[in-house]
Amino acid sequence: MSSKLEHISIFYPKVLAKYYFKKYLKNKSNYEWLEGSLRASRIPLTVPEFLAVVNFYTILSIPLAIFLSYLSYLISEDVYGFVVNVIPVRLGIPNPKFFFSLGLASLIALLTLLVVRNILLRIPSFIARSRKAKIDATLYHVASLMLGMAKGGTPLLELFRTVAEERHVTGEVGKEFSIIVRNVTVFGKDIITSIKEVAATTPSQKLRDFLEDLAGVLEGGSSLSEFLEFKIAHLAEERERAYQLYISSYEILAEIYVAMLIVAPLFSLIVFVVMNMIGESTINLMKAMVYLYIPIGGLFFVYLVKSSKLLEEKKWRGESVVEVYLHATVNGKSSRLKRKSGIVVFMKRASKWLERAIKMRAFLRNPKLIFLLSIPAAAVFAAVFFKVMKMESLLTFSFVIATLPYVLLYEYRSYKLRKLEKHLPDFLRGLGSLNESGLNIVTAIKVLSATQLGVLTEEVRKIRKDIEWGRLVTEALERFEDRVGSSLVSKVVSIINKALMATSNVKAAILAAAADVELLLDFRERLKNAMFTYMVIIYVTFAVFLFTVVVVLQNFISVFSNISVGQITGIYFNPPDLANLTSLFYHASLINALVNGIIAGVMSEESVSAGLKHSIILMLTSLLVFAYVVGVGI
Repeated sequence: MSSKLEHISIFYPKVLAKYYFKKYLKNKSNYEWLEGSLRASRIPLTVPEFLAVVNFYTILSIPLAIFLSYLSYLISEDVYGFVVNVIPVRLGIPNPKFFFSLGLASLIALLTLLVVRNILLRIPSFIARSRKAKIDATLYHVASLMLGMAKGGTPLLELFRTVAEERHVTGEVGKEFSIIVRNVTVFGKDIITSIKEVAATTPSQKLRDFLEDLAGVLEGGSSLSEFLEFKIAHLAEERERAYQLYISSYEILAEIYVAMLIVAPLFSLIVFVVMNMIGESTINLMKAMVYLYIPIGGLFFVYLVKSSKLLEEKKWRGESVVEVYLHATVNGKSSRLKRKSGIVVFMKRASKWLERAIKMRAFLRNPKLIFLLSIPAAAVFAAVFFKVMKMESLLTFSFVIATLPYVLLYEYRSYKLRKLEKHLPDFLRGLGSLNESGLNIVTAIKVLSATQLGVLTEEVRKIRKDIEWGRLVTEALERFEDRVGSSLVSKVVSIINKALMATSNVKAAILAAAADVELLLDFRERLKNAMFTYMVIIYVTFAVFLFTVVVVLQNFISVFSNISVGQITGIYFNPPDLANLTSLFYHASLINALVNGIIAGVMSEESVSAGLKHSIILMLTSLLVFAYVVGVGI
């Protein structure tokens, strides 16, 4: 397994870094919070370097600030009219609209720069929080891996090295442990001091407690195996409580989403239509609601859910990459890394993808490969029907053509993985029991290959055949891991293989892995059942959204659009533009369908890919309703 440097290629002026280095030396206490965040996030930059990056890229965001201030200037007249009606205050200055527009544009530009700077400053904190969630989710598995090796007599430093090297399954815990290994092997520190240093800087309280307790055990000379067994039991209890809290918080987020991104936009659009009819120009506010609020709100909600997730997304596991040491590339130069042209790298990767995609099995193994065919097909469809279809229909059908093959392959693969992973605990318990009764792993696998384990039976037989053809057990299990490509199977194989390298008695490690898998599968099922209700609510509320839009367009806006001003004497009345409002509501429905579908997948299965099928269903429903009920055509 090859070792690679973890690096950051980023440019910033050295002058800025020197300036902030002087400020940092004058008053280090003002930057303690940032230094702590940088350490917790493991970003390989010093405080002065990071401040130079933040301020340099804030300056580069000035064009964005100018663009947003220009957009605010365009809608300033609508905002001014709205503000004057809400706050009936008249300023004694000439041309108040101009000064209001100028002030609003300046305020937006200033706020944009402040927001960009604050977001950049908070990036280490965001990364640290994300790492905390990933560490907490992986720690139980890492403890199980360490227990299996510890019972086989593996030295402590080798335990840390193994966890650091198995980054494709140990994740962020592996990164933390790699620092311990580096401090011992490179800087010559003793292992207890290294453990305490990482404990003091890790973003996870659970890992901090684990490492501090481990340091105490090592100093006191207690049994490492007994400590790990106790910690595994404790972590299992904490994990169960975390799952309960997680599901409860998900339910609250689902209710907030329904209120803020389905009900609120519909209510606001109807109110804006009425305000526009009685003289207020709100068309720009309506466009902002449709084209900005709904998609940006949806993206924020997806980020909110995925940043706090406890489960790893069920995905194809690619090549394992081990990143142990940290290194930052400054000013785009590095003496330790040779950089290849981005185009050359892309072409090599694309050729490999195409070569693998020749067989259907490659698509089933990694469904994303199908985009190499479906996206060009969607582009050809769009080019052929560009002048025949309406733009909304063209974009919708192109989206379906591009994503439907991937959805079918992804769902089929997810179904097969669920069936296989369902029998994984039974396989592990059987393996552990047979090993406890005196059979070695090879004989135990041969016995289990004759039992019924559903979809997993065929894979166990392939493992047995690999062993019979002369491969080592570890090699056979690694081939099983590569065939399946499941992150859950990868964890199990890593535990068994590392335990086998230490001892032939791997019962404890296997049973711990079985308990880990069973708990994880149980939580997946509970989360899916809990979120099913809210997924149904999303469908129902979207149906209500479409029904309300149709009623408003056909029985309200279409009627008032035919009334002339002279028919309502004494009242200022602005007839609504039926064509523009129909187009706007059509776009709102399609964007809402796309966002709602993705949110449904993220909430029920914690995967954006799982939400694409819901997006396709809702978008096609919107298209059919507007094409045949509203009558806009295809």
